Amino acid sequence: MLLQRIAFAIVLAIGAVSVASAQKAGTPAIDLVARGQIQIAPDGHVNDYQLTSDLAPAIAALVDRTVRGWHFEPVVVDGKAVIAKTTMTLRLHGEPTSGDSYSLSVASVSFGSLTRARADPPDYPHDALRAGLGARVVLYLLIDADGKVIEAMAGQTSLDKRARNEHEAEAWRDQFEKASIRAAKLWRYSPSEFVNDRPMSRRYAIAPIVFSIGRHASIAYLPGPIHPAPWQEAKTASKDQERFAQLSDGETAATDTHFHLKDDVVGKKL
Repeated sequence: MLLQRIAFAIVLAIGAVSVASAQKAGTPAIDLVARGQIQIAPDGHVNDYQLTSDLAPAIAALVDRTVRGWHFEPVVVDGKAVIAKTTMTLRLHGEPTSGDSYSLSVASVSFGSLTRARADPPDYPHDALRAGLGARVVLYLLIDADGKVIEAMAGQTSLDKRARNEHEAEAWRDQFEKASIRAAKLWRYSPSEFVNDRPMSRRYAIAPIVFSIGRHASIAYLPGPIHPAPWQEAKTASKDQERFAQLSDGETAATDTHFHLKDDVVGKKL
């Protein structure tokens, strides 16, 4: 059966699970990420799709069939619907079913993620390094047509240790934010969305930076306050905390994509 082949492919993709572990905890749920590029026709249907993630063939085929069935709102320029192209990040969740099968569903999907052509890491604040303190800073970015970051500001900074009081926590957050902004203003990005074969002239995005001293990537952070960007609509600011948590270190997500699905696909099975 197809689901059985998919389950087998998932095991190959994520590595073998020991029998002892499986007996104790049962068959685990799995999470996968599929990245690719999508081109849509003026009427909004997908007329080209390329998967860039290295997925097992059975899963890749299932993702391909699903994505090619999507329909988007047409991208309109000067009152005319046009051909447009974007990047895609599709997060999948797999729940074990009977036997060794999995049921795959869409956990989230986003469009327009940007790739850094130049991304020098920030300097670690000396005081924080001596104190053994880490942090996760999520930046708002304004990127021009050449891929240069022309404005950066901190949207949220979370520490990996509790400070003695809020005044001290704010001082630590300020150090991490200044180091992050200095680094980000030297970044360069490759274009990720094209309209009529021309890259978008300006992009708004969010990107996390993780400062860590030999700690595991899954460490829990103490969330700091969220500060909306001046160019951001108030109605989208309330959704930032969820978006911030989903981003991985090194990932940059667009907040101004031209691509919008006609139907919500989150939660739907593949």
